[in-house]
Amino acid sequence: MATQRYFRPWYFIFPGAMLGLITLGYPIVQAIYHSFHAVTMRRLGDGVFVGMDNFVQLFGDHLFLRSIMATISFTLGSTVLAVAFGLFIASVMSSQGIRGTALARFFMAFFLVPFVTTQVVTGILGRLYVWQSSYGLVNFLLETIGLERVRWLTSMDHAMTATVVTNGWRMAPLALLIFYAALATIPDEIVESAEVDGASFLTLWFRIKYPMIRFHLGFVSLIILTSAFREFDVIYGLTGGGPGRSTEVLSILVYRLGVTQGNMGMANAVSVTMLVIVSVITIAAVKIGKLGAMSE
Repeated sequence: MATQRYFRPWYFIFPGAMLGLITLGYPIVQAIYHSFHAVTMRRLGDGVFVGMDNFVQLFGDHLFLRSIMATISFTLGSTVLAVAFGLFIASVMSSQGIRGTALARFFMAFFLVPFVTTQVVTGILGRLYVWQSSYGLVNFLLETIGLERVRWLTSMDHAMTATVVTNGWRMAPLALLIFYAALATIPDEIVESAEVDGASFLTLWFRIKYPMIRFHLGFVSLIILTSAFREFDVIYGLTGGGPGRSTEVLSILVYRLGVTQGNMGMANAVSVTMLVIVSVITIAAVKIGKLGAMSE
């Protein structure tokens, strides 16, 4: 009976695990293999083994280092913006007097629109109607309050801001859903008792609500961070990596090296580097989470 109980969950896991190995495992193995070869798009099967030469050349290229910095800026900015905005909206909609009302349901549906819109559509719509310098929504709002127009997508100083805000807005609904569900589980009696005792808004948050949702906060941050780190569609739809490669993150660099230039060896070397970085971040986050749980 003990053996049967052990194997029973694997009956359900096995089909998904096999599908994952076929659709994800094989391409990852191929990417690692090609990263150690000088191989082109036209002759994928005739690559010459070059060892670590692709990685040595890659880390000696200032454009690659520049892409790493752009990726870090984009990832951290998107994560902070999405988590902060999602947490704020979830706090408002889960507050007493608003939670469960028709108004809360309406705004929940309204804020979910960016998340159900495909990334490339989000990027294109942002380029055409939101950040466009002549008639875009953002510049219209700036002019309404008496400020000058900004060349968001054609200026190296502002293009990254536009991509960060767009992707943060797109990912915020994920944070909103999870935070709203977490805050809704906090008993009203605890909050009311704290308010009766004279707890301020900040005390209420950091002494009562935050300890109850901190693991949700870590989980959401990790999901959004890893998603933003490999984001391609939103950035490509908005700026294509420009202007002047100011928004050329690592995923855009992979596309340029592999598809545009046909240098699959270097493109796969960048991909493997991204895989290693994301794996290290994920493992570190899981370890930190376990340490936090053990310290309670």
